[in-house]
Amino acid sequence: MAFENVDLFDAVANASLEKYGWQDRCEAKLIVLSENATYMVKNKETGEKEGVLRISRPGYHTLDELNSEMKWLRQINDYTPLLVANPIKGLDGKNIQEITGPDGNVYFCVICDFLPGEAPDENNEEQMVKQFRYLGETTAYLHRQTEIWNGTDKLDRMVWTYDTIIGEHAAWGDWRAFPEMTPEAENILSEVSRIIKRRLERYGTNENNFGLIHADLRLANLLIEGDQIKVIDFDDCGFGWHLHDLASALSFIEDKPIVPKLVNAWLAGYKKVLPFTDTDFEEIDTFIMMRRLQLTAWLASHQESGPVAELSVGWMDGTMELAERYLRLFG
Repeated sequence: MAFENVDLFDAVANASLEKYGWQDRCEAKLIVLSENATYMVKNKETGEKEGVLRISRPGYHTLDELNSEMKWLRQINDYTPLLVANPIKGLDGKNIQEITGPDGNVYFCVICDFLPGEAPDENNEEQMVKQFRYLGETTAYLHRQTEIWNGTDKLDRMVWTYDTIIGEHAAWGDWRAFPEMTPEAENILSEVSRIIKRRLERYGTNENNFGLIHADLRLANLLIEGDQIKVIDFDDCGFGWHLHDLASALSFIEDKPIVPKLVNAWLAGYKKVLPFTDTDFEEIDTFIMMRRLQLTAWLASHQESGPVAELSVGWMDGTMELAERYLRLFG
C-alpha cells in the first residue's frame, strides 16, 4: 500500500534531521511517496543537496535487513568500479535512525550521499541501446562482487524465488487482482505461470546463477555522469537468480519492439565481465515473463499511487501478447 498521509511523513522527515544535527541548517523536501517516502535534503542557505532521505514503510523491512543493505553498499564502493550512495551516520554513529511518528509507528530512516548525474533518457532508442550495454556491465560487476565477498551469508535480505515473486507468497501481491483481469486472461496467465515454475525447477539454483542481486536494476535506478555509472535504490535487493536483474531492467517495457536490441546490448556488456551460458540464455524469456506478472501484481496493489494509472493503460493487452508468445515458445 502506498503512503497517503504526507503530513505524517513530513513530521518523520523533520524529526530524522535532528538525529544528524541538521535540523537548523537543512530541510527535507518530498521527492516521491510510494513503497518508501523519499526526500531530498538541502542546505537552507545554499540550496546544496546534502543527501537523500528514505523513510521505510513500517513492516516492509526489518532493522537487520536494512543494516544488511548498508553493508552491501559499502562493499560495492570499496571493491567495484561502480559508485553507490553510502549511508551517512547519525550523531549516534548509526546508519539507520528509528523515529516514532505521530501515529505511534516506528519508522526506519536512512540518509545517503546525494549522487549527481542524470537518469538515462528512455525515449532515445540509440541512447537506450548504448546504456543497456553499460547496464549489463554494471550488473555483472555487482554479481561478481557478491560471488567473491564472503560476507553475503551473514546478510538478512529477501529471497526472491518463484514463490515470493509470483507464487503463493508473492511479496507484491497477487497478479490475478489486476482490475482488468478477465477469466479468460487469468486462465492463460495461470498456464504461463505453471510453465514458468516448471522451467525454473529445471533451471535450478547454483553459485553461478543465483546470489545477491539488486532486483530492480532498471534504467530509472542508474545515474550517468560522463563515463561514471552510479547505481541507486537498493531497497529490493536480496537473494535471487542473476537473470532476475536482466528482467527487472526491462520493467514496464517488456512488450516494446526495442526489447531484443536491449537484451543483446545488455548481454554484450555483461559478458565483458562474467560468462553467460547457453542454459542462461534459454531462460531469458521466462524471467521477463515472470517479471511482467510480478509488476502486474504491483500495479494491482498500488492503484492509489499516481504513476499507476498511466502505467496501467494498455497493460493487459501488452501482457497477453507476451503470454501468447511465451506459450508459443514453451507451451
